[in-house]
Amino acid sequence: MKVYRLRLVKLLLLGFILANLIFFYYTWNTVLWRRISRALSGTDGDPQSQSQTQPKADGAQGTKLSPKDKARNANKHIRKSITIVFYGHYNFEQDLRPSIESILDVIPNMPILVLQEGVPEYAYPPVSFERNLTNGEEQTVKFLSLAFDVRKSREQLNPLAAIRTKYALLMPDSVRLSSKNLLQKILREINTRSRTREISKKETRVTVAPEETVRHLLLVPFAGNLKSFSSCAKLKLDLPNWTMELDARNDSTHCDMFLQKHAILIDVAVLGSMPEPFTLPFPEMLYMQAKIANLSTSVFPQSFLEGRRLFASFHTKQRRMELRRRQFREMYKKLQIKRLVRRTHRVGGKSSAREGNWQPHSPVLDAQFSSSNFSLPLVTDIDLFGCERTTKSCIGSVYNNRPFYYYLGKHTPPCCLDKLKTTFNHVLDEFENVGIRYWLDNYALKSAIETNQLSPDAYDLDISFNVQDLERSNAMKKSQSKPTVDHEGFYWIKATDGHYFRVQFSKVNQVGVNLLPYEIIGNEVRASGFFGWKAGTFSSDYLHPMSTVLFLGRSIMCPNNVLEYLEAKHIKVKSEEIAIDEEED
Repeated sequence: MKVYRLRLVKLLLLGFILANLIFFYYTWNTVLWRRISRALSGTDGDPQSQSQTQPKADGAQGTKLSPKDKARNANKHIRKSITIVFYGHYNFEQDLRPSIESILDVIPNMPILVLQEGVPEYAYPPVSFERNLTNGEEQTVKFLSLAFDVRKSREQLNPLAAIRTKYALLMPDSVRLSSKNLLQKILREINTRSRTREISKKETRVTVAPEETVRHLLLVPFAGNLKSFSSCAKLKLDLPNWTMELDARNDSTHCDMFLQKHAILIDVAVLGSMPEPFTLPFPEMLYMQAKIANLSTSVFPQSFLEGRRLFASFHTKQRRMELRRRQFREMYKKLQIKRLVRRTHRVGGKSSAREGNWQPHSPVLDAQFSSSNFSLPLVTDIDLFGCERTTKSCIGSVYNNRPFYYYLGKHTPPCCLDKLKTTFNHVLDEFENVGIRYWLDNYALKSAIETNQLSPDAYDLDISFNVQDLERSNAMKKSQSKPTVDHEGFYWIKATDGHYFRVQFSKVNQVGVNLLPYEIIGNEVRASGFFGWKAGTFSSDYLHPMSTVLFLGRSIMCPNNVLEYLEAKHIKVKSEEIAIDEEED
């Protein structure tokens, strides 16, 4: 019995010990895992750190940043997002140092890039910048020359390689930055985009993803811009017709080109997709490339502050204007623009919409482009570049009846068409004054029937005439022996490849009209001394009686039964609706 009791006590004691061990194990294990989880979450059991992990909306338990910390975080965000780029300034009168100082005083260590043209007219005298750095400040201002240097690599010559941020703020010279609020606002504006909901039809702002390319230009004007002049213009580039059109606008939401002083906030990836983002004239050349790339623009409602007034003296103003004229001429040449159409609102002046009556204007697109008062008359100015009396023709040599621009997908330059019309009208006046029997011929006649206008691909015109009337024209009679220039400067010459004549706009400019002599022998009309597909023989019935066709605003003599006449020359006419008046011979 005693042995049984002793064994029972031992079993109870063993069970009690086991129960205590199990309880101790589970308690220790639970406390350990709590500590591990707290360590992984970063709280470490500290009540202060636990309160920081809670949302800020929990009330007084959340910690608040001091104003100095908030300003430091805001500056850091701006520095990581924007690089300020100065470009398009003139070293002979600039305000770069005070402008850079005003920016660095507001946002220390702000990345600033100053791009400098390599031509002495812009780069001399050289500009440098030195700043007394305080504690925590670094040298973040870089000067980069755009001049070609054979000693540098392609990456070193690329100005975009010096920009490490997502956006670039293209800043003009002479600016004063009073606070960082405007930079924060424009950064917030370009980082969001509008989206219209299908159900409620309300426009909301959506944040742009960091890796997404923003194909948008945000324009920030300056406070000193003139309110009496329109700042926005609608831009249309018709490259096949060598034409650029500018229409004055008051719509700031669709501003293809801003004509007064302003800064541009743009995605650096968009700049990298352009062929030449940093090219003078700036920013006009940038707007051309943005229009071709189909980029959208908008004008920010707030403005930057002006710095020191530049180009106040007559000498510096004229020097800058001369450089600007040169820049725009180079831009038109590079873009292959031969016609500039400007539609503006201004007081006085007559519209010069007809190309034949255009007057030369300044090629520069300046701030006084158009009045902001759109109740004033709309005036259209047309400027043509190239193809003057003292310059060669833009058409050049023609092989197989196809000029070089045919292979570029373009039509005849408008300046050449204008000179061709002028020469044509001069020849008609000469023939009608002296009584030479003529008729419009070949593809010029085809264009007259189809559109009553000159074909956009025409590079010369053909006028046939009765060779018996040759002696009636003094200019043509003189040109039989040697080339002659008439009293209006037109150049009359006899062709070397046949006995036909040619009237050119000038001796240098070879845009002109071919004069094809025909002789009537019996019932046939034969070419008199020239050859080729234009020298076909046809019946004299086409010239008896003669007809007229409207061409370039005037009635021109032409053969009768003109469709059959052109078909005999293997020229097909598109339109069957022809208005031709028959006349008695």
